[in-house]
Parts: sequence; structure tokens; C-alpha cells
Amino acid sequence: MNTTASTTRRPADVGRPGWHDDGRSTRDAAGAARATRVGVAVDDPDLDADVRAILAALAVDAAPGEDPSVNLVVTDRGGGGDRAAGADPAGSPAGSGGVRRVRVAPDRAGVDDDETGHEVIRLPSGTGDLVALLMTPVTGRAGSRLVVLGAVGGCGTSTMAAALAIRASPRRRTLLVETDPCGTGLDLLLGIEDEPGLRLQDVRADLGGPDPEALWAAVPKARPGLGLLARSRTADAMAVRALAPDGGAGAMRSHRDAGGLVVSDAGVLSEGTPVGVGDDVVVVTRADLPGAVAAGRAVRTASDAVVVVRTGRGDPLHAADVAGFAGAARWHVLPEIRGVRRAAGTGGLIAALDRGRAGGGRRLGALADALLDEVGPDAHQ
Repeated sequence: MNTTASTTRRPADVGRPGWHDDGRSTRDAAGAARATRVGVAVDDPDLDADVRAILAALAVDAAPGEDPSVNLVVTDRGGGGDRAAGADPAGSPAGSGGVRRVRVAPDRAGVDDDETGHEVIRLPSGTGDLVALLMTPVTGRAGSRLVVLGAVGGCGTSTMAAALAIRASPRRRTLLVETDPCGTGLDLLLGIEDEPGLRLQDVRADLGGPDPEALWAAVPKARPGLGLLARSRTADAMAVRALAPDGGAGAMRSHRDAGGLVVSDAGVLSEGTPVGVGDDVVVVTRADLPGAVAAGRAVRTASDAVVVVRTGRGDPLHAADVAGFAGAARWHVLPEIRGVRRAAGTGGLIAALDRGRAGGGRRLGALADALLDEVGPDAHQ
């Protein structure tokens, strides 16, 4: 994180995740009880002293990093952020299932990212960031994140992400997040653009990550079990986005660490697309040469990705050709369906998937169910 967290109450903080209406931080009220034992695997002696001083100030016990009883490890060794920000499954303590690993480095190192491209907290300047992460609730059974990427634009990435979230929500608390930097329409697609609640730009990046229960209470609900964190389309929100990063990464981490499922509509693959180690990935593409080439690039980025090939009349390539060219071991076909496009354009996608009648909605729902069984939370049971 590039900004230092602050626990000083500001007027705009009241009503936001992480703050009670009386101005007390939920981390102040309950956070210390949530993180009572943290593993420390820091080789740099000065850095180790900094970490232990922070833990002592929070009344948190410091245990050896290999201790199987801990569910969070602070380390300066390679491979290190948490599962949302660069997990190192091979380096997790034995028998620790769901251990969160937080990578730290001294200020003098001058690094913001580790070798996997994920954030490193620098100390002592980033003390507030580490405190925020330590105060975020950690559960023994973490949830998961499903990233939906578009190999090329206009291939239905947002519709696919929304369908996955809709079909997953009856089984697990699901948060659909519009991480696409150019996205401006998930609330329109679900027909809840007039619902009050938190938008992506409202989540403060400098707080490290909101309290998951407060976050869930604040986001608009498309249906029971399905929350939405979409981008705001107001001029003020767009101006804020240009000045400071939103807190989408922290929001996704908090929801997932509390056992929920995050479905991320990440838009078209780019260098800044937030795909972390341990994320499940679905790539949506078209049945043409640009779609095949772009899908191959996405599969190289996430080798275990599942590819969905959107097909239509007059396509120059067969879906099998696209999957073969891209090197996709797992792939599905989704024909162009006018009824689905119409439902998405009028905010009726939930109703179309719920009706269950033969036709486009039923076919899209069946594909979403198959993908969830293959790469979603049900696949990890």
C-alpha cells in the first residue's frame, strides 16, 4: 500500500465500513480480539523488532512463523502477500489451511511490490497499513475470488460475471465487484442503479480493508446473498478516482477472508489487471482470430484459466479452434443469445436466470453453474 492508514475519525468516515456511527473504529472496538496470535518469520533483525513492537502495542501474541496454530504470518521472505494479494501456498505453515501471509520490507529497500507483483508493506512508514491488516478479521476458512476477464472488448465479460454471481448467491454470500477501470454499468445490468449504498470510490484505500460485516451492510443488494460494489458514474466520483486509488482490493480481501465469494468483473486483460496467485479465472473471448490471440495471452497469464468462447453466426473460427490456439485445457461454448442481451440491457438479468424456462437464460444459467462447479467455491470443497 502506498498510503499510510489513519485511525483518526473524519466526518466522511461515519457510516462507512470500518466505523461506528459514534465515530469509534470497528477495529478499535473488536479488532484486537480477532487477531490474538500472529506468526512472525522475519529475518531482518531491525524489521523483526519493528513488527514485534507493533504486535506488542496491539496486545497480539507473536508466534514462530511455522506455528500451525496461527492464521496470519508476517514475513520478509519471498513469495509473500495474503491469498488476495499474492499467496504462497507452498510456503504456508503445514496444516494451516487458509493462512494469510503479509509481506513486509524495510523503508530502505525501496520496493512496493514483491516478485509476484503484489504489494509489500514498508516499515516503519507503513505501520498504519500493517495495523489495518492485523485488525481485519481472519477466519480459519477463507473464501475465494473468481476473476472474470475479457480477452477482447465487447464479448460479454460483465454479463458472464453477473451470471456467475447470481447463480452463486443462493449457496454463499457473494460480492460482485466492478474492478474494470473502465466499467460503469454492473448496477444497470442488475437493475439496481437507484439502490442507495456504497460505491467502489467510497471505500477508502488508506484504511487497508473495511470490516467485512460493515461492508456487507453498506453495499446495495441485488438479491438476498448478492451484494454489489460498482463504480459510481457521478462527475465527483470520477474526479476522486483520478486523484486517489479506490479501496476495491481491500474490500475484496476483507469479504473473501470472512468466508465469502468475490466475483470480480475485471474487464479486458491488461498489465494492471489484479489477478493474484490462488484466484480462479474465467476468460471470455470471441470466435475470431483476435479473440483467439488475446485468449492465448490471458491463458499464459493464468495457466489454469477456463475459457468461454462466445459464438455467433458468421464467426470465422470454430470454438474448438479458438481453445486450441489459446492452449486452453478447459473451455466452454456460449452462443450469442438475443434474449440474454435484451435482459442485460434492461436490467432484467436476475429475472431471466431465475425463470428457468428453456431458452437463453436457462443456457446461460447452466453454463454459470458448470463454471462454479469447475472453478468456483464448490470446486474447492
